[in-house]
Amino acid sequence: MAGLKEIRIRLQSVKNTKKITYAMKLVSAAKLRKAQESVARSREYTNALNSLLREVVAASESEQTHPLLRTKEEPKKIRVLVLGGSRGLCGGYNSNVNKQIEAFIRARQNGPVSIDWVLVGKKPAEYFRRLNRPYVKSFENLTEDANNWDIESITRAVEHDFLTEAIDEVYMIFTRFKSAISMQPTCEKLLPLESDLLQNKPLSLSKVIFEPSPAAVFSAMLPRVLRAKVRQAALDAKASEQGSRMTAMDSATKNAGELIHKLELTLNKLRQTSITSQLLDIIGGAEAVQ
Repeated sequence: MAGLKEIRIRLQSVKNTKKITYAMKLVSAAKLRKAQESVARSREYTNALNSLLREVVAASESEQTHPLLRTKEEPKKIRVLVLGGSRGLCGGYNSNVNKQIEAFIRARQNGPVSIDWVLVGKKPAEYFRRLNRPYVKSFENLTEDANNWDIESITRAVEHDFLTEAIDEVYMIFTRFKSAISMQPTCEKLLPLESDLLQNKPLSLSKVIFEPSPAAVFSAMLPRVLRAKVRQAALDAKASEQGSRMTAMDSATKNAGELIHKLELTLNKLRQTSITSQLLDIIGGAEAVQ
């Protein structure tokens, strides 16, 4: 068993660690609140934009077409946009993103499909470099606030090659934020844009006179819809990272508290044993003198 000195040193070390994890928990909680607000506002905007697009379709007299809606029966070239974390100490957040990457590869490894990657965040890029796996582009120097990310550049990294038919489909791998304790690693198709956006519903704008035409408005809106989807995924990913970090630091703080309690019990027992031993030595010495 370790001596009193070793236990005191370890106890102080654990107490210092607990202070650090508790501080990190508070910082992550503050960042999470801001991230949650951004996610909620972005979802409202995205939903409103999608509803407006459907109304424009309803006001149109003909079927709408656009290069971002181009589909191929047998896609051969796929690009995946991965939105991951930039730091560690966030539980299984980064490893869950990596699992989604590997699951995507396994699902298509037997088919005649080539896959390339665009990586957002330091952790996905580090993961690919560790495996010596090539990627098209990475965005690693990102701020803590996903609202300040260069969504235009990130979107163009997949949009341009899709429009020029260098790739046939684009998918996104990210973590969808539900709550501080509930996040869902997700893989969803980004391009071509979903056909449900084009459902013709008799909505309020069907009686509006458009200038320019509904077709022109539709063509102008689709790139905005694409960027809104990428921005929403980025905000979800960052909120999920902060939520995972807060949960991990909360768990670490609780574990440190339990370890401190055990070490204090051990320390007290050793001190009691030492004092008892010293008393017995004193009593034994006194009896020997008598």
